[in-house]
Amino acid sequence: METIIINLREIKRTLLFVILVIIFALFVDSLVEWRLGNHPVLYIKNLINIAIILIAVFFYRLGRMKLKFVLGIAVYSIFLNIYFSIPIRMEIASFVMEAYFVKVELITILLMLVAGILIHRHHMMFISFVNTAFIITSIVLFPGDYPVFKYLFYFVLITGTGLTGHMLKKTLTKLRENLEYANAEIARNNQKLVEINEQKDQLFRIIGHDIRTPFNQISMILSIMSKDLDKASFEEMKNIMETAVENGNRLLHDLMTWAKAQATDSRAVKEQVSLYPIIQKEVHFFEEQAKGKSIKINNQIMENIEIIADPNMTATIMRNFISNALKFSHRDSSIDIFMENNEEYSCIAVRDHGTGMKKDRLERLKFSEKNVVSNEGTEKEAGSGFGIRICQKLAEHQCGRVEITSKWGQGSTFSLILPNDPVSQDSQK
Repeated sequence: METIIINLREIKRTLLFVILVIIFALFVDSLVEWRLGNHPVLYIKNLINIAIILIAVFFYRLGRMKLKFVLGIAVYSIFLNIYFSIPIRMEIASFVMEAYFVKVELITILLMLVAGILIHRHHMMFISFVNTAFIITSIVLFPGDYPVFKYLFYFVLITGTGLTGHMLKKTLTKLRENLEYANAEIARNNQKLVEINEQKDQLFRIIGHDIRTPFNQISMILSIMSKDLDKASFEEMKNIMETAVENGNRLLHDLMTWAKAQATDSRAVKEQVSLYPIIQKEVHFFEEQAKGKSIKINNQIMENIEIIADPNMTATIMRNFISNALKFSHRDSSIDIFMENNEEYSCIAVRDHGTGMKKDRLERLKFSEKNVVSNEGTEKEAGSGFGIRICQKLAEHQCGRVEITSKWGQGSTFSLILPNDPVSQDSQK
């Protein structure tokens, strides 16, 4: 965006410079006409022309007129200046048609390029038509003063200049559009880098804080265990140590999965897979944890159901869904895993009957890419806070998405929605 603004400023400076050159040229032309002792109208008209352009510049400075419009006024006022002066020049005894004609054609070329390139390329076409009319008028009024083939030469020259300017303007327009697109892409990539850096910083804070907890617990327990303990106290310390190791291992696993999901070269390998074994394997993984809270996990997926998905990514998403459901489920409740599908997509959902989420928390969880927040579970279970982010990334790698519905005090449903891919499905059969 900053580069685009700089380019716009450069264009404005160029336009102002061109307008300044036009004013200076008009002033010099007035001085020449006055020194030659020509008709007063011939230099007064130039001064009037300068006054018109300066008034337009004044309105531009007030913000009432665009700079390109000021340039347009300058260009076309010069044309009117030239053509209205022809009858007066014809009355001057020293008038030489050939010299004046060449002067007009040179001015026309310059003004055509200025108006066409700096304002709009359509002006080249319009000025070409005006110049053609001028050449035809000159042939009619001065048939013997200037050979016809020279008129034709200047006609071809002006027309060719207009076509060349038109092509140049198209090229410059295309380059400007490409530059604006490139600048927009750079701005988007810079924003992504800012977000990635913010996530990285938060990741380091989590590592610095959360990963110390299990190791501090282990260190403390080892210090206590070095003393004489009875069997019951030893077993208690051993269970605490196992929990600390499990929590540390879970955090490291989440961090590694998060890093892999963030990797740009992470690609899904989609294939036709049976869904039931993938879900059942994850249910078995959490059996002991579920027993610890007396929670029943119901795998309601039919055994003959097949989907198009990356089995490893899908398993990771389901593992996070089930882990989250266990964390926020009340003791002696249940978790249901079910599927809904149609011709366009397959929806695999994990529904718990736990604490649920308030509306503001749900909105932050859905839309925030920057903040990673971990809340304690119903029995003070800890977490890394990366679960939903991991699931979102892995779903995106499969061209799918994660949807969340929740009501405070009534539980939550986390759904993985994957598109059905008939082409891939046919290739697997």
